[in-house]
Amino acid sequence: MKIDHKESFKEFGDQFLFYKNIDEEDYWGGLDIFIDQLKPFDPNKVKNKIIMEVGVGNGRVLRHMLKFKPKQIIAVDPAKSIKVAKENNPSNKIDFLNLKAEEINFEKKFDYVFSLGVIHHIPDHQIACQKIYNSLKKKGKFIGWVYGSEGNELYLLIFNNLRRITIALPDNVLRIICHFLNLSCYLYIFLCKIMPLPMRNYMLRIFNKCSYKKRNLMIFDQLNPSYAKYFKKEELENILKQSGFKKFELIHRHKYSWTIIAEK
Repeated sequence: MKIDHKESFKEFGDQFLFYKNIDEEDYWGGLDIFIDQLKPFDPNKVKNKIIMEVGVGNGRVLRHMLKFKPKQIIAVDPAKSIKVAKENNPSNKIDFLNLKAEEINFEKKFDYVFSLGVIHHIPDHQIACQKIYNSLKKKGKFIGWVYGSEGNELYLLIFNNLRRITIALPDNVLRIICHFLNLSCYLYIFLCKIMPLPMRNYMLRIFNKCSYKKRNLMIFDQLNPSYAKYFKKEELENILKQSGFKKFELIHRHKYSWTIIAEK
């Protein structure tokens, strides 16, 4: 069963107004997971470059980008929580633009464009990718991270149908449900250590490293948005080709998601 293709940015705006804190001491907010999402791209390459991030959330990625000393960052997000990202990153190197990815209107401006965990929440993802392509300089690169379909078959069977209910719930009720699901994950993580269960790599290499509080956020992040697309490799290849990219690499990250490295 499909969920209506309704935009999710307002829901994420409310989400990050509540979950404001980045907390770099936690794995979720730390540098390690940021680098892991980009692999094999080396973030040191952004030094003295002009870059853009599409979908900044509470500013977690922006904070790490600044450590690699880019010349300038354009931070794009349509949600009201963009003010949280700005508060979390008080830097004169960043210009914040409160608009959708589909509304980006730059031409050949950026050396690198990043979008981590965002494209899969945009119903018009083809238009968003086309806008990203147009915004890149010649030889510029788009580095993205999106949900994958491969490796998530059982998860999608359960959670896509559960989300049909949870997207209609008030946020405070959904947070209570997230606590119960979070507690049940302790048993599942234990079983993953001794059995090859679905999403084993993700549970042990990502989810298990995060604090209980950030796990709640991660579960909430799965059950709250009205639109979430889990891409097959072939779908991503077609989207990138239609956007104009002829040279790209897709990395099946921990066998549950895709890291995109595409060159204009």
